[in-house]
Amino acid sequence: MEKITSFRDEYRFLSNFFQYPFVFKGLQYPNAEAAFQAQKCTNDEDKIKYTQVKNPVRAKQMGKKEPGLRKDWDLISVNIMLEIERAKFAVPELGEMLLSTGDAYLEEGNHWHDNRWGHCTCDKCKNKTAQNLLGNILMQVRTELSEAKENEQQKRT
Repeated sequence: MEKITSFRDEYRFLSNFFQYPFVFKGLQYPNAEAAFQAQKCTNDEDKIKYTQVKNPVRAKQMGKKEPGLRKDWDLISVNIMLEIERAKFAVPELGEMLLSTGDAYLEEGNHWHDNRWGHCTCDKCKNKTAQNLLGNILMQVRTELSEAKENEQQKRT
């Protein structure tokens, strides 16, 4: 099985920092990171500020300091990420790009010690188990898109 272990270069579109606008829960965000960080807010007015944040690094910084952080964030963040990735890859061009990865194992390799959403490959983390939540979510969304495409083709025949 092929492995994609870096969301850079030709696979940059897999990253939440990839700049490509999409709509999530009625608001258009410039990237998935802004959409994700916005969901930490408890009201729509606070979420709107993230629709203007084109720099995903800035969105992440803002989210870390979000004063209205939902109390249940740790419990719901994985499901929210799944919803966001579904919305992102519902954009036809992005969906086709995700499908083009075939059945490759997807893992966001990194060096910033993120073993929750990805897999850090630094010496400090080499013996830690990575959850690779983002990679697993992307593979789930890819399967859903593939099945939907197959069902659509069967309806036509």
